[in-house]
Parts: sequence; C-alpha cells; structure tokens
Amino acid sequence: MSSIVTALGTLLIRDAIFLCILAAVFGLIAGTKRAAFAVMKRNFVGYFSNPTGYVFLCIFVFLTSVAAFWPYEFFNQNLATLDQLNYWYPLIMLVFIPAITMSIWAEEKRAGTDELLLTLPADDFDIVIGKYMAAAAIFTASLLFSQLSTFVTLAILTEGALDVGLIFTTYLGYWFVGVTMIAIGMVASFLTGNLTVGFILGALFNAPLAFASLADSIVGTRQVFGLDLAELVKNSGIARPFDDFGRGVISISSMAYFILVTVVALYICMVLIGRRHWTGGKDGNTMAYHYLARIIALIVITASAVVLFRNRDVARLDMTEGDVSSLAPATTELIENLESDRPIKIDAFISNDIPEMYARTRYELVTLLKEFQSEAAANGRTIEVNLHENIDLFSEEAAMAAERFGIEPVTRMVREQGSYQQKRLILGAAFRAGLEKVVVPIFEYGIPVEYELVRSINTVARGTRKRIGIVRTDAQLMGGVSTQGMQMRRIEKHPLMDELSKQYEVEQVDLEAPITPGVYDALVAVQPSSLAPPQFERLIEAVKAGVPTAVFEDPLPFARPDITATGAPKQQSGGMFGMGGGQQPKGDIRELWDVLELKSPGKPTAQYFNGDIVWQNFNPYPNLDMNVDPFWIFIDENAPGVESGQALSSESSITSGLRQVLALYSGAIQVNDNPTLQHTPLLQTGRDSGLLAFDTVSAVMQQGPGALAGAIEDFSPNQTLAMTIEGKTAPKSDDKDGDADGEKDNAEKPVDTTADPIRVAYIADTDLMLPVFLQLRADPNTAAELRFQFQNVTFLLNTIDWLTGETDFIEVRKHEPVFASLKLIDSVKESASRDVRGKRKEFDRQSKEAIREAEEERDRELQDLREELTELQKKSKDGRIPRAVIDAKTIEFQTKQERLQRALDVRRARVERESERNIAKIQRESDQRVTAIQNQVKAYAVALPCIPPLIVGVMVFASRRLRERENISKERLK
Repeated sequence: MSSIVTALGTLLIRDAIFLCILAAVFGLIAGTKRAAFAVMKRNFVGYFSNPTGYVFLCIFVFLTSVAAFWPYEFFNQNLATLDQLNYWYPLIMLVFIPAITMSIWAEEKRAGTDELLLTLPADDFDIVIGKYMAAAAIFTASLLFSQLSTFVTLAILTEGALDVGLIFTTYLGYWFVGVTMIAIGMVASFLTGNLTVGFILGALFNAPLAFASLADSIVGTRQVFGLDLAELVKNSGIARPFDDFGRGVISISSMAYFILVTVVALYICMVLIGRRHWTGGKDGNTMAYHYLARIIALIVITASAVVLFRNRDVARLDMTEGDVSSLAPATTELIENLESDRPIKIDAFISNDIPEMYARTRYELVTLLKEFQSEAAANGRTIEVNLHENIDLFSEEAAMAAERFGIEPVTRMVREQGSYQQKRLILGAAFRAGLEKVVVPIFEYGIPVEYELVRSINTVARGTRKRIGIVRTDAQLMGGVSTQGMQMRRIEKHPLMDELSKQYEVEQVDLEAPITPGVYDALVAVQPSSLAPPQFERLIEAVKAGVPTAVFEDPLPFARPDITATGAPKQQSGGMFGMGGGQQPKGDIRELWDVLELKSPGKPTAQYFNGDIVWQNFNPYPNLDMNVDPFWIFIDENAPGVESGQALSSESSITSGLRQVLALYSGAIQVNDNPTLQHTPLLQTGRDSGLLAFDTVSAVMQQGPGALAGAIEDFSPNQTLAMTIEGKTAPKSDDKDGDADGEKDNAEKPVDTTADPIRVAYIADTDLMLPVFLQLRADPNTAAELRFQFQNVTFLLNTIDWLTGETDFIEVRKHEPVFASLKLIDSVKESASRDVRGKRKEFDRQSKEAIREAEEERDRELQDLREELTELQKKSKDGRIPRAVIDAKTIEFQTKQERLQRALDVRRARVERESERNIAKIQRESDQRVTAIQNQVKAYAVALPCIPPLIVGVMVFASRRLRERENISKERLK
C-alpha cells in the first residue's frame, strides 16, 4: 500500500507542476487580456454548471477505460502501459473534442449572443483565446479525472510498481493531442451556427490528422516528386509526434508539432471571426485572397519548422523510471561515431499476433528502433527505419521479408487462453549499409534487444569485421567428427559460433603454421592441452607474441567426455571400426602456465597434470533438487562468505554488473609467487567451498552426488575459476650464480619489449559454455519453474569483446531496461501454476501407487502357480512327473500371466487417463481463475470511474432545479 501512495504522490507532484505552468500561462494572458479571462470563465463555468458536461465527462472516462483495459492484448502483453489506449485515443478524441468545440461559437450564433461578444471592449484575439482557454481547461479537467482512474487501476494491477513517468508523459501527450484538436474543432464551430453541423465538421476537420497513420493502406506506394506520398501523409498526422509521449519521452520536436499546428488553427479562427470587418467591403475578395495567402504561408512555415525539429531533435528526455525508452551511453556513443557517408537502412518485420512471452521483446524492439532513428538524426547520422508492424503472415510484406532478407515465420510452442498451441510469428530485422548486410531472423525474448540492434548496426556501418580464430581442438567448436568412445560421432557446430558470427569473422585455425600477430584479433582455444605438441607450442608462441587469447582448460570436462581431460592421455583415433590406436602425444598445460605465471592445485602424473576439482555448498535455487551436485559451482554474489564485487569481479569490465555464472566440475587457478604480469580474478567461489582430488572425483562420481558429497573433507574458500592476464613477462633466469630461486637474475634482466603485451583470459572450465546455456538465454521458459539467472553467455561474449577491444558492447549488455508488469495477474498465474504443479505431482504419485498395487496383486495371483510349476520342474528331474503335465502347467501359467498382464495394462491405461483427466481439470480451473480475475479487473476498471462524475452530475442537476424552484409560488408548483 505504501508503494501505491508513494507512486500517487509522485504523479500528483508532476501534475501539480504541470498545472502550475499552465496556470502561469493562463494568468499571464488573464492579466493582460481581462476580456479573454472573462470569456474563459463564462464558458468554463457554464459547461460544468450543466449536467450535460458531466455526462460527456462520464462518457470520456468510460471510453478511455474500455480502450485501455478491455482489449485482450492488454493482459496478453502483461505490461503496465497504455498501448491499447494509445491506439484508440484518436478515435475517442474524434467524438469527445467536437462535443466540446461544437458550442464554442455555434451556440453563440444560435442564441444571438455573438453580437454581444463582438461589441465588448475586446479585440478578436481576446474572444478567440478566451474560448480556447475555456475549452482547454474543460478538457484538462476531464483528462485529469481519466488519469486518476487509470492510475488507480494500474497501481492495483502492478501492486504499486507502475512506471509513473510513463503514465505522466502519456497523458501529457494526450493533453497536447486534445488541445491541438480543440483548436481545429474551433475552426469548424466558427463556420456554422448549427450544433450538429459543428460537431460533424469538427470531427471531419480532425479526421485527417487522426487517420494519417493509415496512409499506407489508403495511398499505397505512390511517389510525388521522388517522395513517398504515404510517408508524407503519415508524418503530418498526430500519431508520429504523439508516439514519443506514448513511449515516455518528452521531445522538442513533438511539442513543436502540436504547438505550431495549434497556432495555425487559432490564427484561422481569428481570420474567420474577423472577416466581418472586410467581407462586406469593396475589397472583400482581395482581402479573402490576402488572408488565404497568409494561411498558406503559415502552413508552409509550420511544416518546414516541424521537419527541421524532427531532423534536429536536440532535446529528448526519457521520463520512464526503468529507462525503457532511452539508449545506453555506450549505444549513444557508437551512434555518434558512425560513418556519416554510410547511411544505414533497417527493415523490421513484426507480425500482428505476438505471443505473450514475446510481447515485451516486441515493445522494446519498436521503442529502440525509434530511438535509434531519433538519436541518429540528432547527431547528423542517417539511420532509416522501415518498421513493418502488425503484418499478416501471408501478406506481401511477409513475402518481401522472406524473399529479400530470409526472415520467415518461426513456430513456437506457447500457452495462451488455457491451452498449449503452436504459434507462428515474425519478429526479425535486416540491417544494410552499402554492400554489408546483417539479418536477425528472430529476436528471441531472452536476448537483450538493444545489444542485438547495436551489434548489427555497428557491424554493417564499419564495413569490416574483426577476425576471431577458433583453434581446432578436441572440443571442435566449428563442428566435425569425434572418434572418442570407440565409435565415430558427428559433432555439430557450437551455437556460440553463430552468435559470434553476427559480430566477427569466425575462422577455424589448425595451427599447422605459426600465428602471425595481427592476422587474428583474438584466438579461442578450448582444451588446448588436447593439441599435438607442435600445435601446442605454436599456441604458446602466439600468446607470447601478444595475440589476445581466450583459454578454456578443464581438468574434467563433465558434459563432454569426448574432450580429453587435462591430465588424461589422448587416445589416437583410427583403428578398425573406430577403435583407438593407442596413445597420442599431446600438450602439457604446465608450459602455458609458466608463460602466464599460473599454477593449479593438483597432482602431476607420469606425463601430465591432474588438477583438483572445485566444489561449493551453495544452491540459490530452492526449487532445484536439494541434493544438487556440489560440483555445480554457482558463482554468485549471494554465496556465503563473498564480499561485494568479489565473486564476479567488479574490477574487470567482463564481470562487472553480472549476477550469476554456473560452472560444472571446474578446476582452480592460482598466481605464481612474484609475478611480473597483471592478474585479475574474474570468478571466485564463496566461503563454503574447497577442492577434491581428481582421482577421488573420478572414482566416486558414478555413485551420484551423495557419494561425492561424502568424499568432501577440508574447506578451502575463495577458489578462483577464471582470470585475465595482461602485461609483458621478464625472460627466464638461467640461475648461473647458484641462487635458489633465481630472483636476483630476474631482477637484473629487463622486460622483453619486442612483442605486444600478453592479453589472455584463462577459464578453468569448458562446461560453462555448453549449448544449453545459449538455449536458456534465448528461451528462459525452458526452465520457467526454476527461474535460472545464468549469465554464462554474457560472460563468454564479454570475454571475447574484452580481448578484441570491443568494450562498448560490454556496456550495452549491462543496460537492462526495467518494465512495469501486472504483478497482480502474475501472482495469480504463479499461484495457479504452483497448485497445478503440486496436484500434478500428487496425481503422478497416486497413479504410480495404483499401478504398483496392481503389479503386486498380479504377482500374488501368480505366486502360487509359479511355486507349483517350480516344484513340478524339480520332480520332473527324477522322472516322477510326466513331461505332458509340466507342459500343461506351463501353458496354464503363461495363459494366466498374459491375462493378468492384459488386465494390468488396461488398469494402467485407465489410471493414466484418469490422471490426465484430473490434470486437465485442474489446469482448466487454474485458467478460469486467471480469466475471472482479468474479467473482474475489466469490469471494475470500466464501471467504477463512471460513478463519481454521474453522482456530481446528479447533484448539479438537483441543485439547479432547486434554484429554479426557489422563486416560484407554491400555487404554480402544484
């Protein structure tokens, strides 16, 4: 409740500031134009002293509430925005605004009071601005009432966590739309003396601005003087400037549009009211052409000014509390540094029926594309955005997306309206600049949209990409064939390579020849110890030469047994039927450690080195099995004994801002004594962690997590799993003077400056880059019940970007907009899902119990017959029982067994059907609970706001009738 009160206070303060500014403007006019203030007061009081005004207010609030909360898309999107009201608002204004403006001058003409107004000691401006201020004040009061009712509904739905800034700016946009349409409606009222005609003309005059956004379907693709006519029409309407306000952005260009259009409309009103001075004169026609030329010139000036402001939108303020409609500073900097001579074209395609899980992605994609275009225009860059929204899957636009860019409908399994269904959607974009092209066929809802956009824009803008060399090892990230495990097996290309290919040129490196510095901007070596000694030596030489390298070396590749462990001998491929052909020489990782000044706890073998395995007693997921493997290392700031910024180092841009990384059966690394390189730990465990010998882990891991947990003895906290290494190394000492450690010789020899500094990221685990982490990133609903927060993919991408110097993308990934969701509906859905899961487990338990009892009953019925048959078989050995008797008994046993088995199968099928029926029933009941809450919210949101204005209207009507009856005699009342 306190959060709702706080949000309401914030909104009221912003409203009060706006009203104070508005009152100051009105006060300034009233102080200098007393006649205008008198006209405003007369019209304003007259409107609200009449019950009709409250009826219109009630209708306005009713229509806005219906448009905001009644459409199914509101709950499907599950965001506390007013997108549905934004869509219908122009149509509502076409009804409400003419209702206000139709009587502004037409009623004066009908009642004959126009002559009285024109004889006041006031000029035409006083009358026009006075009536305009009255209509604007009436509309402002109505809008504030609608805002309050909408706020209450959203505050309840979000449990007070709504975006106050978005609500305020959206209603500020509504206000600008309304006051602009009022000025246009006044023109219609000045043309006629009939209220009905004034209403119709007011709607007709405002209709072009309201329906300009539909120009594509009306005008088509016609060209006028090389310009797209449909685009010109759309840009002239209110949808384009209002869009900024609807997304929570206050921009100079949008306010300039509404103010300039309002000024033009008010000037036309002054011309119409002042035409009495010259229409009857001998120069009447000349003056008419003169004022017409003035109006046309003013319209041209206004259009030019609007275009100028849009192309140079110097000030834009994102008022959203979650930075939903603003770009990250790194993104803005990238746009500022784009090459101005390479215009970028973005074609985005979004289908009309987007599932709930993709609704937020769609919202963010549309918002960011518009912000990219505005930001580029403000910095003199050209980013042309062609946004194809709400397209049909079989439309010409969908066909163009498939033919030109390869963006085709994708199918996803979603749950909507109480059932699982296959749904096809289009949500992709193509980026072009010159001959460069990058296509994102689908924006997965788990991947940051801004990062995808920035990466694609920057890739096509530069024209060239940096090169990443993927060292060919046992991991075979680029795909291949594995002969480990006594059989040949196809290894698919790692999905991380596709992710990197969106930003870099990714090539496989066989290390058959030395790596020349500068050829590759970075190398990625996964399990380099599996390389043959010559290739391993070339990798070390490349590292020493300053080639940035990411090293993933795992003492126990848990999920990839085909990868040779650090201390294990490598079996030679080949042999008959894929059989191994003996041991094959491979690299000794200690040689690389010497270069990087690293060491690892463990035990050397005859040839290699077995590193110890890290364990940790920490599980941040209560829904996960309580016997979770202790060798699943959750690197998390909330782990016991972890200081702030330690688990995921805040000192490195790679891990700063990350929340959680999961490693599996990882090794540990340490820094040598007296290092000359700079070592920065990236991933560290907490207090309740330690090491276990490789041999021990290998011996007992087949017995399950319980056995491994029992083997743990000593604690060794804060183990380091990954670190970066930078700097130049001092040459090795020959220790010719007999020093024990050679420290004196090292101190006397200078650092080698002939090569570039070493730049390496060393990670003692390969399992943290498993494809499943990319799947979880793209589709978090894969494990919706557990709500995993793994950021393994972000960690990997940050590591590669750090090596290549693309650190701007690291900052972009950290920018996470916060959306206000419908927490009340979410809690109902979660409660229903929890009940379904609980009852599903109970039904499963009951089903298994029933089947187990049926199996036991079957076994009991067969037991006597089985014992009798066994006894007969024993006696048959002595020849006392004829073979025919045994055969008959065997047939009897088999017949009964088959009969009981059929009965068991029937019972099992019946139990399973009953379980499925019960599960479907509770699922249906949970869906009905959610639907009932949604319908209840709709009813209250629409009905309750209409009650207060109706009550006030009845009170005004009763008060007015009482005043009318005060001076009437009792005889006449009878």
